Amino acid sequence: MKKYLKLIALLLIILISYFVFLRLKPMSEIPEFEYSSINNELFSNKNIKESDKNIIFLYFSCKCGDCKELINNIENYKKLLEEYEIILITTEKNIDTIKEFVKVKEIEKLNIPILIDVNNNFPSDFSLGFSINLPKVLVFDKNGQLIENVNPFTGLK
Repeated sequence: MKKYLKLIALLLIILISYFVFLRLKPMSEIPEFEYSSINNELFSNKNIKESDKNIIFLYFSCKCGDCKELINNIENYKKLLEEYEIILITTEKNIDTIKEFVKVKEIEKLNIPILIDVNNNFPSDFSLGFSINLPKVLVFDKNGQLIENVNPFTGLK
């Protein structure tokens, strides 16, 4: 019986270590991912078109005041869309809450996808660790390589 308990404990340690590694491994390029859109369509890294534009992933929560200010500033998007492809990803699961939070019609006119992180995979998919501040802005170049310390919404570089 003690052998089985030791074996189970060892397996648990291995599994926990693996999941910790997934969250903390360094990321340098757009990872494989798959999220549902607010239109209930699947969107993955394969949906990102090759173009001359850099890519912004904006991860937000509908319960976050800073997120609301950034998400609903449509003028920001209009300026950024010349140089960037923008992808919004939310932690919220309720589509009605998302639509109420986000000026959906205006964003849809700009052809910006709004994705739902149903299983809370974004932090591990994008190697963000365990504690992140929202909104989280990640910028990748046109080749899918992470550009560090850039936030085009605030002009910080």
